[in-house]
Amino acid sequence: MHLSPTTLPHNHHHTKTMAPPTVPVPGGNLPSIERETQRIIQTLFELQVKVHGFEGPESTDIVADSIKDLVAQFQHINNTSAATTATLPREVIQYVEDGRNPDIYTREFVELVSKSNQQMNGKRRAFRRFRDVLAEQMVVGFPELKEEVEKIVDNIGGR
Repeated sequence: MHLSPTTLPHNHHHTKTMAPPTVPVPGGNLPSIERETQRIIQTLFELQVKVHGFEGPESTDIVADSIKDLVAQFQHINNTSAATTATLPREVIQYVEDGRNPDIYTREFVELVSKSNQQMNGKRRAFRRFRDVLAEQMVVGFPELKEEVEKIVDNIGGR
């Protein structure tokens, strides 16, 4: 979806320009990448538990195996994502880098598009009413043009 630059609420005090420029990111096989990311998070959690419960030399192999699994998972996600591309708006990347939830960006963007859509629908209705009033007044002022005016209104989808 491409919109002309508009403003997107960034927080309660500022607005941020909503521009469509995007940044290429791994994509294509997103479900696989998402599953692999979830596995990495789970492995990191398990590694954290193992490190916290580290009991000396007997735990070394267990921690080392988890680290090897983690490295293999990172290699797999890197290989999977290398062959695919997608784009994300720069603002989404900035949201994540700022520690914000990208779902907030999505919600705000949808609200902005909805508001813009409502405004455009209102303008369209106003132009239709203007077209009809103009046609009526032209017929009143120039009754000899009634057929031409009706033909024009019909050709542009009126009435």
